[in-house]
Amino acid sequence: MSKTPNPRALDRDEAEMVEQTKALGERSPAELRDLIGRLRARRDRVQRQIRTRVRAEKGGPDTGAVEKKALLTEAVGRVADEMARRKPGAEAKAATGNLREAVSRKAESPTWTGPDDRTANLGPIETPNVKIAPSGALHAEGMRPALGRSTGAR
Repeated sequence: MSKTPNPRALDRDEAEMVEQTKALGERSPAELRDLIGRLRARRDRVQRQIRTRVRAEKGGPDTGAVEKKALLTEAVGRVADEMARRKPGAEAKAATGNLREAVSRKAESPTWTGPDDRTANLGPIETPNVKIAPSGALHAEGMRPALGRSTGAR
């Protein structure tokens, strides 16, 4: 590949995106994420095109596709470097702010959150079983003893 990039290797949209990567200082983080996503999509599309041509054994990829991939890869690298450069400062500020919030919340809350009296819990209160018939009822002891007491054997 030649040292001077071929301006005809990229289409108009790709050339515009590559041009945008040369002045990244005034771009917002959202614009950088959008730009790197579009650049990666174009680079991946060219890479698939190159692989398809190699698999089809049509003599391999043309030099234009290889140049296009190289230019897009360099542009992705520039945007990724700018995003990495911006990242540590923002993380440190966010982490420090989160730590301050946590310390202030801990200072405001009391240390003991349990009950005021520390007596033992005796467990649940015993409840009577209302599904069982009371003693002496017909179904409590069975049919035969109840009939025997009431009228005699039938």
